[in-house]
Amino acid sequence: MFQQVVRLPEQIEFSLSSLFFNIRRTSKFAICGMGTCAIAGEVVSDYMDNKGMHPVSVIRGLELPRWVDSDTTVLVISYSGDTPEALHNYRSAVRKGAQVICVTSGGELEDLCVKDDNVLMSIPYGFQSRGALGYMIGYIIVALRYCGLLDSFDDFRSALPHVKSYRDGLIENDENEARDIARFIGCRSPVVYGFFNMRATVLRWKYQFNENSKVLSFCGTFPEFNHNELVGWTSDNLTDRFVTIVLMDDNASQMLKYMAETPVGMLSDNGTDVYMHHLKGECLLTNTLRGIILGDLTSLYLAHSKNVDPNTIDASEDVVGMPE
Repeated sequence: MFQQVVRLPEQIEFSLSSLFFNIRRTSKFAICGMGTCAIAGEVVSDYMDNKGMHPVSVIRGLELPRWVDSDTTVLVISYSGDTPEALHNYRSAVRKGAQVICVTSGGELEDLCVKDDNVLMSIPYGFQSRGALGYMIGYIIVALRYCGLLDSFDDFRSALPHVKSYRDGLIENDENEARDIARFIGCRSPVVYGFFNMRATVLRWKYQFNENSKVLSFCGTFPEFNHNELVGWTSDNLTDRFVTIVLMDDNASQMLKYMAETPVGMLSDNGTDVYMHHLKGECLLTNTLRGIILGDLTSLYLAHSKNVDPNTIDASEDVVGMPE
């Protein structure tokens, strides 16, 4: 798992170099996926929102929006190709006449895609789904470019060298911040917060703690936190059961920083253990990807400290393996 997650930037580069010749332009774009596949969509959705470009919808259920039609690209992601929700949404998108693109390593989804002569973007086989996040992100960006909804890959190509440098600095230092955060968590449940435009990053941390570290974890965003969760945190001392991790984007506006730093100070005053990490990248995209790598490594170090195997997800496999 370690070798898979640390190669996030190289995976994105691989996908960005791919060529396709049968994708037409559409005005609407939806991504269907669960777990890591949905996280890939959220990363790109956050990016598109920040750049003021076309909105990207991420569908995590069994029902496509009613606005999906022949002028919509529906990108269905399933690493295994056998995720029931993905297969259901694939068939729904075909019935609606949408342009369908499949991102998968095989399975029934690949078979259907080839049979129906739809667009197939192949991910290398032999990964855990959560270890192939970069391939998925890159392919979504490629699809948006071909659909005429994204002008270029320049932002990603500019961000990746900085992400690699940050990654290298972490893994070359035995006493890195990911290990520090894992030790800080200990036997407690981590609750991760970040700004609303980095919701994909905090959600990725939650998922990786759940699956790699085998711990219960939650996440949320600022400033929404101030309108509800703050009350729960300050009404009781939860330090023996929970720790709070805050991902602070140093490029955020002063107003946003105030909306995070003030309630975090209230948590600390109430006795809650808070670990604040400052993401100091050049832009939101860089910080999103850096934050993902930091969270992935933290979850693996936490798994090691708990003596659990980060590769197994037995309970989840028992559920998602059910037929439609």
